[in-house]
Amino acid sequence: VVVVTCDPLGEGDGGGAPPPPVDEAWATEPLRELLLQRAPEQKAGASGMNFAQLRDALLELAPLDKSHVADVNRAEAAFWKRSQGARVDWSDRILGFECGGQQWVSEVALPCGAVGASDGRDLQYMTDLLALIEASDIPAPSPIEQRWSRRSASPMSPAHSAGEDDLHSWVGIIMYLPIDRPEARQAITDAFWDYNAVCRRQLWPKYDAHQHWAKIEPPADAAERAAVRRRLRDRFPVDEFNAARRELDPKNILSNRLLDALLEADP
Repeated sequence: VVVVTCDPLGEGDGGGAPPPPVDEAWATEPLRELLLQRAPEQKAGASGMNFAQLRDALLELAPLDKSHVADVNRAEAAFWKRSQGARVDWSDRILGFECGGQQWVSEVALPCGAVGASDGRDLQYMTDLLALIEASDIPAPSPIEQRWSRRSASPMSPAHSAGEDDLHSWVGIIMYLPIDRPEARQAITDAFWDYNAVCRRQLWPKYDAHQHWAKIEPPADAAERAAVRRRLRDRFPVDEFNAARRELDPKNILSNRLLDALLEADP
């Protein structure tokens, strides 16, 4: 588990020297060693790779082999353990990190109590997700990201709720795509949508979880597409939103085929 926080400085905390930077060559050593074990022919290039490049190179060797992906995850965990520490900088730089290359991502928000009084559903969701992965053939790469936010006042937000101190947790899953291997990209894409579908069927209804709007992709199956639309209508005031769209955007300039397909009424 890697925890990243962005905490404001206390009174008088900003005057000291910043902590020394982590030695990246040492921090990335577990990933580099694993790459050289699995692909010794990459020795010349491996020495100049950063963390994300090493992870991408490792996953590209066998992206759908669950055992290999687990080994890569363990090497990444060792990298983060070696990278732990603290530093002082502007807040927008503290939370930024190298995400790697092209990827598929799905993220959901779920209610989990109130600020300072979580009801435990946030961690139980993660426990169930990890158990689901362990019991399946899903080759799930790191990280599974989890973050928290207060509720949103916007009725169309996945984190909308009534209480001002309501707490919501966001959980994101990921798979990485090689740039120049079309067949591998398609196989990974298919595996990712299977991964996402398992979460949609087994976890989202149980935890009242709803996808980030920018991460929704309609399923290929017509029945599942209809189920996604019905679930959106159960959660959000879709008719009111469509009425506002017709009034404020009568030519549908601000929409697209994806949004129209998600918000259309069932026949």
